[in-house]
Amino acid sequence: PLPATPASQQVEPSVQKQKHKPQPQAQAQPQSASVSVSVSVPGSAPNSAPKQIPVQAVEVKKPDGTRVALSDCTGYRRALLIGINYSGQGNPLNGCVNDTAVMKKFLLSVGFEEHHIRVLTDDQVGTQWMPTKANIIENLKWLIHGAKKNDSYFLHYSGHGGQIEDTDGDETYGMDNCIFPLDHRENGVIVDDELHNLLVKALPPGVRLTVVFDCCHSGSALDLPYVYASTGYIRGSSALANLGHELVEGNFDEKALKELQEKWKKLQLEEKEFARQVGLKAADADVIMFSGCKDDEISADVSITRGGKQTESNGAMTYAFTKCIRENPTQSYQEMLNNIRELLREKYKQKPQLSSSRPMNMQELFHM
Repeated sequence: PLPATPASQQVEPSVQKQKHKPQPQAQAQPQSASVSVSVSVPGSAPNSAPKQIPVQAVEVKKPDGTRVALSDCTGYRRALLIGINYSGQGNPLNGCVNDTAVMKKFLLSVGFEEHHIRVLTDDQVGTQWMPTKANIIENLKWLIHGAKKNDSYFLHYSGHGGQIEDTDGDETYGMDNCIFPLDHRENGVIVDDELHNLLVKALPPGVRLTVVFDCCHSGSALDLPYVYASTGYIRGSSALANLGHELVEGNFDEKALKELQEKWKKLQLEEKEFARQVGLKAADADVIMFSGCKDDEISADVSITRGGKQTESNGAMTYAFTKCIRENPTQSYQEMLNNIRELLREKYKQKPQLSSSRPMNMQELFHM
């Protein structure tokens, strides 16, 4: 049996829109935030036409000079889908079980086989496929068991997400991100450090794991060190160089110069922190994650309307991810990030994130 989660991790999610930040001391009541949407995916990223390169199994070099083998995704395929509506609990959700059905249909359409897809939802009869903490951990281990080079695995989570105080000092802002199993009140949450060790550290080189997290505070839910901006660059990597150019070339009054100098100091600290995180979270696996929002944001529901009638609820990220690929199967990672954000920009404040375990060429075609 798994050890009990420390009492400090037994926290309650509170509702803001759909998936939300935990409030350990308060029992918030759910608030409805369903929004009807009718949008289309642009053919390419706004103001961007990156050159797409063929998909092939190659290696990439990390900052320390070591090389990481990439998966060409031609090997064994396996998927785990987790959707939790928390029915009968204080803060139920509406669209998470629906999300797993949407994602399963999508995976079948791109070649995953049904008997290699497991689904954990809280609407099933019996306990084997209920999304309890023990079942989630057991099935995460199943997902990557026996992994070999060029295999491709897929993980999707839709449910409550939150943050708790970091206890091991590895988080930049002192908070661990976490997900809430169905039995989190009894057995606690699953934090990003544990997910990283179970999935990222455990994978051998040359194996792809594609992850979609549709929950609040999900930006770094796997603690992946490389986070990419919509421009295709590692977030923050070009800011220091650009600011340095401004300081050298610009003519500033005393106040503006002081502000730039403070910004320079802040960016230098961020660069040092990035280097520290790469050292702490470096891995040999080929892991790519699409998350519904930044660490400090919440993730919303969408209500799909057809013929003037609401037909179902879904998580915004699940909706955007599957719609984006269905309407344009051949696009680069940079285009995907831009197109997913464009789908949600008009109705929602959340900003989907793309992160990875290794340096990426954002002009490479998306594949899994």
